[in-house]
Amino acid sequence: MTVARWMTRNPITIEEDAPVFLAFHLLLTNDIRHLPVLSGGKPVGIITDRDLKEALVSSDPGRSNPGSPPSYHRIKEVRAKKIMTPNPIMIGPAAPIEEAAQILLERKISCLPVKGPDGALVGILTVTDVLKAFIEFMAVLGGSQRIDIVMDSSDYDRVCLLLQNQGATVISVGITAENDLGRKIYSFRLKDADAGKVTELLRREGCSVLPF
Repeated sequence: MTVARWMTRNPITIEEDAPVFLAFHLLLTNDIRHLPVLSGGKPVGIITDRDLKEALVSSDPGRSNPGSPPSYHRIKEVRAKKIMTPNPIMIGPAAPIEEAAQILLERKISCLPVKGPDGALVGILTVTDVLKAFIEFMAVLGGSQRIDIVMDSSDYDRVCLLLQNQGATVISVGITAENDLGRKIYSFRLKDADAGKVTELLRREGCSVLPF
């Protein structure tokens, strides 16, 4: 699965010289939490709902009554570029979704602007989008079985044909570290298959199927 499938295309954006009150308006009226900031059509920053909250607090640090409304008038002339996070980490639409998830986790951020080959913004991917992808993936795996086979790459086509003849659908294939004999372990994730019968057939055909 790629980023392109899960990102929000043509996201709502703001220009870097636009007033901050416009950022408030865009986030509130569109019920979003992330606002890419553009300059010359290219992404140069990101504004989050947290950035706006911090801007309000810093606009009136000496407020005598903490319970009073924040002083919106103090920041009405502030530009978006003053409160944005500049040079945001970005990703391409063809990148695997797991790569995006790793970046979000390691950098402790909540979104990734997605840029095309020309550097223009083509979408935005959030933590929520990644969670949706994970939920769908787990739903697919819920009705599947895994079979691990120790084999050489030259046996791959033969094994796939055997599985197909059993009516099994191959959802994914993973390759793990080599075993003690110097052969790789191929992990087949199957759907619409009886794992016991498939294992029995493969072993009759000389395949080294690992125990469940």
